Amino acid sequence: MGSDGPGVPAHAGERLRRVPGVSAVTEIVRTSVRVGLDKYPAQGVSTDGLTHTWDPAVTAGSLDGFGPQSVALSALAADALNRQPGDELKLTLGDGTETQLTVAAVYERGLGFGDVTMSHSLVTRHVDNPLASTLLVKTQDEGGPGRAELAMGLIIAFTAIAVVNTLVMSVFDRRREFALLQLIGTTRRQVRGMLRIEAAMVTLLATTLGTGIALAVLTAFSIGMTGSASPSVDGWTYLGTVGFAALLTALATLIPGRLALGGRPSDGRAGAGRPPDHAFTHRAFVTSLACHPPGGRQQTGQVCSS
Repeated sequence: MGSDGPGVPAHAGERLRRVPGVSAVTEIVRTSVRVGLDKYPAQGVSTDGLTHTWDPAVTAGSLDGFGPQSVALSALAADALNRQPGDELKLTLGDGTETQLTVAAVYERGLGFGDVTMSHSLVTRHVDNPLASTLLVKTQDEGGPGRAELAMGLIIAFTAIAVVNTLVMSVFDRRREFALLQLIGTTRRQVRGMLRIEAAMVTLLATTLGTGIALAVLTAFSIGMTGSASPSVDGWTYLGTVGFAALLTALATLIPGRLALGGRPSDGRAGAGRPPDHAFTHRAFVTSLACHPPGGRQQTGQVCSS
């Protein structure tokens, strides 16, 4: 939870810890520090239950026993400062106070969590605004991620149903076209082959457009976040997505196509090309008017049946 104002009240964390079902609460205070002449974004975190609420992807060292004399660095900051777990780091806090801390851990997710992490009790004594900007709350209910995955699965399922319905209806709407192709000599096997080619083209076009759009968005995001134009893409997930889309397209095209070709071609053309009934009615009216004009005199040269 966060705050739109100056920060979360100090008593909010204590109240949350007493709420039934809450197992851990971590308070985060934002600040900045200087190491030499270099300035780094930093934060102070309350240490009780820290490993239950905060996962910065530790790559070296450990957050166990993290305290007021400890500091954790992002991988980028650790490389720039040439520090590793166990080393001492001298830095200047937000109010100008100099202190020396022991590097306890190095973590990977510096973009989201800042380059320097210290204890909440240390940071709050050396900043103008000691209020927490964010509270991380850990509850005993583990159903949150599961519900999110379920919601995403339902969205994907409804999207797939809509795509399948569209493809099925488009194939059934072409029954007269298939019948006409058969009447001019095209075999059913050739029509099914045409549908297979169309399904492959639709899959290829959708894959190309989807990949291009996703790659453009991910590349822009990657450049903005990491400075690299090479987004991370899981190959197996990508291939699985393309394969699933190809399977849906094939099933939604070939099965309705086979059903549409089940009847006789003449049945598919029944009524095709016939002018609407109102055309016959208009023609009969004109003929009747010509044969029996008002006044009872038939026009010369007009052949009428009795």
